[in-house]
Amino acid sequence: MTVIVSEESYSLEEVADDRKIITSASVFGILRQQLAKNIGIKRIKGFLFHYGWEMGVKNAKEALQTESSLEYLIKNGPILHILNGHIRGIKHECNFDVDEKQRIKHFHSFGTWIDSYEAEEHLKRFGISNGPVCHTLIGFASGFMTTIFGEPLLAREITCVGKGDSKCCWEMKPKKEWETELQDEHELDFYNETPIVKELEYTYDQLLDQKNVVTRLANFQNKLTEEIINGTDLQTLADMVYEMVQIPIIVEDTALRTITFSGLPEEQYLLVKEEFECYRQANRLETNPFFPFRKKIIKTETQERLITPILLQKEVIGYCSFVYDQMEHHHEEDYLFLDRFANAASLILLNEKTKFETFERMKGSFLEQILEGKLPGNEISKRGKYTGLDLEQNYYISVMEYKKIQGSIEDEFLLQEQVFETTFRYFKEKKHNILVGHRDGNLVLLITNETIDKKSIYDVMQEYINYMIGNYPQGQFKMGISRLGDDIHQAPKCYEEAAIALRLAVKKKIVPFQSLGIVGVLINSKNISGIRMIAEQELGPLYNLEDPRMVELLKTLYSFLLNGGKLEQTMNDLALSMSGLRHRVSRIESLLEKDLRDPNEMHQLLLIIKSLIATGELSLD
Repeated sequence: MTVIVSEESYSLEEVADDRKIITSASVFGILRQQLAKNIGIKRIKGFLFHYGWEMGVKNAKEALQTESSLEYLIKNGPILHILNGHIRGIKHECNFDVDEKQRIKHFHSFGTWIDSYEAEEHLKRFGISNGPVCHTLIGFASGFMTTIFGEPLLAREITCVGKGDSKCCWEMKPKKEWETELQDEHELDFYNETPIVKELEYTYDQLLDQKNVVTRLANFQNKLTEEIINGTDLQTLADMVYEMVQIPIIVEDTALRTITFSGLPEEQYLLVKEEFECYRQANRLETNPFFPFRKKIIKTETQERLITPILLQKEVIGYCSFVYDQMEHHHEEDYLFLDRFANAASLILLNEKTKFETFERMKGSFLEQILEGKLPGNEISKRGKYTGLDLEQNYYISVMEYKKIQGSIEDEFLLQEQVFETTFRYFKEKKHNILVGHRDGNLVLLITNETIDKKSIYDVMQEYINYMIGNYPQGQFKMGISRLGDDIHQAPKCYEEAAIALRLAVKKKIVPFQSLGIVGVLINSKNISGIRMIAEQELGPLYNLEDPRMVELLKTLYSFLLNGGKLEQTMNDLALSMSGLRHRVSRIESLLEKDLRDPNEMHQLLLIIKSLIATGELSLD
């Protein structure tokens, strides 16, 4: 079968400018449905608003060619709405006032659309909406009125049949008034909505930028890994990072002391550091802990810092900072590089820490061999040179006891490791090369006279023990110091002197063996059996160290003798009442059959008790 369409099927009506297309409202419903399917229901509002806006602008421009009266044009707009088939009817009231230059002084318009095709088609295709749906209508009204007034006017649908209301009501005001009145700052986003093409271009550019960042980051990470494998030090690594990112970098410890920096001349670095320190003090930024964070930005008058911590074994050991001037920066991108550098710095510092601690522990093992007298003199001197120590010099040995006031065995073990490591770091910072080890549960230090230079050994140890107390306030520290040794073979003897002095460190945190006087000489003679015999004779029943009551009385006697027989001071030391102390003193005198007010008796008893403590026979802790 053949069908021929003749020329009579063509319209003979010639349209000069704008051909009319006859269609039904359902066609726009189908279009709306397809738009929702392809660009999403959320973007329909902006698309249809601008579609309606352009129609309104076109109709307004055509109307302005024949009539310039605002009153006529305002009435003509709704008629065009009806003629276009958008609505069947309208109620409209417009109040406005313009100045002599036709600029709006006041404008407010409101009305009701009757039988909106948009609301009808939306209900058919999608059902009841959560918000108004007459987007083309408000776009048409806004575009038309904006064109005839020459200033931005926006219509907003207040109620809508498409969302279940009984009628479609709208209100129109100048755009600037809506912006000040609306609480939701995103309410007018549809007006300035970016076209999809522009969004795709922007998204593509973003993806391209992200790809470039990822590529740079991967290259950066590979370089860091390669440098770490090659055993690069932190300064070289910092220089490499600066060359790659072109941002000055500073690495500091937890006390904000500089470890290394790169990208800044020495003079400029000192100015930057001084200014930041002033800022820190002015803003009371504490350094312990300084910044418990993953990323922080700090701005001062002359610099801006992007800071991230260096973590080692879940502890903050320092900070890495990018230092900027006052120009605009890309902190999110820069942080990706800074964070990876901080991880690399952590690995390098861990390696340095491991090497340092291994070396120090080796020195501790060497000290243990010296104290046991297992090495010949020439071997000690040779090994000493390997450790950087001249052991032919005079030296001191100190023995420090440390323990936690309260805690488990695990806490004690952890404290032991922490004290060991802190001691290493302390003397390293002081540039004192010493030997440190463990013996009988105490820390042992061998310090040459050359190392402490012109300071006294007491002052050096006083500074050290104060530092330890500051770092571990829950710990108890006390120390004994030997006399100056002039022969490394006498190290075991010096150790015994320091251990004896430590046992007598009851009221004082540091006791030099030199200060013990006759007690030191007596114990040093190793006349242990003689001391025990005298103790049994002079202390009588109090020397029964198996009886807790006798030991308690012995402690009371020792404190009483140390205080020179002063009852009030002894009462405070022992936390006793005066009557309770008097009763104990009377009981002691009765058991000893001695007068504790006799200076000779007091001196002899004190000497005996000190000797027992020094030999380890008695512990009064």
